[in-house]
Parts: sequence; structure tokens; C-alpha cells
Amino acid sequence: MKDFSNTTTIYTKSLRTITLKIRQDFIADPDADLPAADSPIDVYEILKAIYHQLDDDQEHLVLLVLNLSQEVTGYKVISSGNEKTSLANGKAIFRNALLLGASYIVLAHNHPSGKLKPSNADIRFTNKVIEAGKTLDIPVLDHIILTHKGYISLRDDKQCKFESLA
Repeated sequence: MKDFSNTTTIYTKSLRTITLKIRQDFIADPDADLPAADSPIDVYEILKAIYHQLDDDQEHLVLLVLNLSQEVTGYKVISSGNEKTSLANGKAIFRNALLLGASYIVLAHNHPSGKLKPSNADIRFTNKVIEAGKTLDIPVLDHIILTHKGYISLRDDKQCKFESLA
């Protein structure tokens, strides 16, 4: 019988790639406290560091992964698009959330146009992901839209059907 104990599958490689990327790019000091996502402004400060590494002339959807203490344990750029849109789906979001051990998630995307107002598509997409998160028991805490001018929290703006944090 063939020995498969030293065989590496594509799934193992993908998981290692994700884990290494998070540890190298996001958590530079393993002894430091994890960044807290206690408020939209805290999340925005974390996102600014992530988006600083991305092209600002195209839209990017980023997933922040949080533990039970609502500390950010990692992130993943789910999709990158053009200056007006970035195509993503719930499967990609929750596949990565599950691989990264998320207890909670926060979504974020930028508007290269500089307009902070969420589109109807942004609101529909967010509500769809919120519902999927309820099914998987991974609550979506917020969806932040950011520009070079600032940010808007869809939770604070009350445009989506987020679960209560109580």
C-alpha cells in the first residue's frame, strides 16, 4: 500500500498560504496584543493600514476575521475589481471565514470615487451576507465603506439588518 503521510494536498497548501499571509502581513509581533474591533473607528484604523497596501484606483472587498473577544485575528482580500465595483459572493467570504476560524466577521470595501454613500447593491449584498452568517453562526458585526475622505459604518447608519450585539 502506498504511503500518503508525506503527501501535501492543494487544500493543505491553500490553508498554509492563508495562515502565512496573515502572520506575515498583519501580525508582525506575535507577543503584541491583537487589535480590538470595539468600534467602527477602531476598525477603520485597522483598515487604513490594510488598504494602504492596495491599489486605490480600484475597489477591494476585505474580510476581517475576529475571535470571541472581538479582536482581529486576520484578514483576507476577497476580491478586487475596477473603479466602480468588486464582484464577490458569500461563498468566498464564508469559506475564508471558516478556514480562518472566525467567531465574527467585519466586511469592508473602498469607494475609489470618494463617495461615502452606500449603493443599493452594497445594502442588498450586506443583508444577504448577514443572513448567511446567521445560518453559519458567524455574525457579521459591520460593513465599513471607506474612502480617502473617511468612512461610513453600515451598522451605525442603520441601513442593514445587523443582529443586536447584546
